[in-house]
Amino acid sequence: MINSSITKQILLVLLFALTLVSCEKIEGIPLLLPSAAEPSAKNHNDRGIEYFHKGKYMDALIAFTQASVADNTAGEIHFNLALVQHQLDKHDEAEDHFKLARKFADGNEKILESALLKKYLDQ
Repeated sequence: MINSSITKQILLVLLFALTLVSCEKIEGIPLLLPSAAEPSAKNHNDRGIEYFHKGKYMDALIAFTQASVADNTAGEIHFNLALVQHQLDKHDEAEDHFKLARKFADGNEKILESALLKKYLDQ
């Protein structure tokens, strides 16, 4: 039987490892569109969010791009596109979409107060 001190040490090491893994690259979560948004943009955006949470970033990129075709003035869509580009290490594209997200934020605090957006734009 393993003594409790060793068990605690093993649990602490596992907890630390899990913390590192969970902090890897995702520094933001995609945003939903308001209920009054253009329906096709909302559908594409919702699908992009599902892909994003599954780690299917290329599929999310396609869905968010389709949403932006339906409504190119939604800050949330540009924010979501920026998050995906960030995940894909396409930092110039992420910065461009964060700029548009801020421009079209329409007072959305989730966009305006995003630490990742600030990291990109307030350097």
